Amino acid sequence: MSSPNTEKWKSVKVPKGLSERIDEFVDSQKAYRLGLMSNSQVVAYAIREFLQEDDEIDQIRKRILKTLSRIEQKESSEHEPIQ
Repeated sequence: MSSPNTEKWKSVKVPKGLSERIDEFVDSQKAYRLGLMSNSQVVAYAIREFLQEDDEIDQIRKRILKTLSRIEQKESSEHEPIQ
């Protein structure tokens, strides 16, 4: 029977070089200031940051497309021929 904690986590493999860099980061002052005390915490934090940034980029992209659409509509209505 698995413990409640292990049911909340899933293992993933990372390249050895990246794992070594994570090990170094865990021992850094920056990790300490962020409250990241283990490799798992660092990886989870990095993934959350990546996904949040990706969501923000999607929102910005949608706003840009909406603005461009409004500009195109405005320009086309301003230049319609007089009938």
